[in-house]
Amino acid sequence: MKKNIFSIIITALTVVNVVLTAILFFVMMPTFQKTNELVTKVASVLNIELGEGGTAVEEQYKIGDLEYTDVAFDTQQTINLNSGEDGKAHYAMFDGYTVGVNKEADDYDDFNTEKITSYQSTITDIIRSVMQSYNNDNISENAIKKDALEQIREKFDTKSVVEITLKNFMHQ
Repeated sequence: MKKNIFSIIITALTVVNVVLTAILFFVMMPTFQKTNELVTKVASVLNIELGEGGTAVEEQYKIGDLEYTDVAFDTQQTINLNSGEDGKAHYAMFDGYTVGVNKEADDYDDFNTEKITSYQSTITDIIRSVMQSYNNDNISENAIKKDALEQIREKFDTKSVVEITLKNFMHQ
C-alpha cells in the first residue's frame, strides 16, 4: 500500500512539474523573442554578422550580379617598391585593372561604370600607393587587391565595389 501511495505522489509531482515547466516556457517565450529581435537589430546597425560563415552580409552576392569595368593603360605601368632586406631597387608592373561592382548593392547608382570611368585616375593612384607600400619580400597580388579594395571602399564610401583584378601583375 505504501508503494502505491509513493507512486501516486511521485506521479502527481511529475505532472505538476511538467505543467509548471510548460507555463514557464510559454510565459518566457515572448520575452526571449523580443530579446532576440533587439540583439539582431543592434547587430545589423553595427554590421556584425551573427550567422555562420566567413563572408560579411554586404559581400553576399551572385556572380551574375557583378558588372565589370576594364581600365587598360597604353603602356605597362612600373611602380617602385619599398626597399627590402637586400637594399636593392625592386619594381612592380601591371597593364591595367578591372573593377567588379555589385549591381544589386544599395549604392550601385552612386558607383556604376560611368563613375568608375570618371574616377579612373583616383583608383589608379590608390592601387599605385598600395603597391608602393610593399617591398619585394612581402608583396603579393592578393594582398594588393585586398588593400586596394578596402581603400577604394573607404575613399568613395561605397560597398558596391566587391572585386579588383590586376592585369599582368608582375614584380621583381
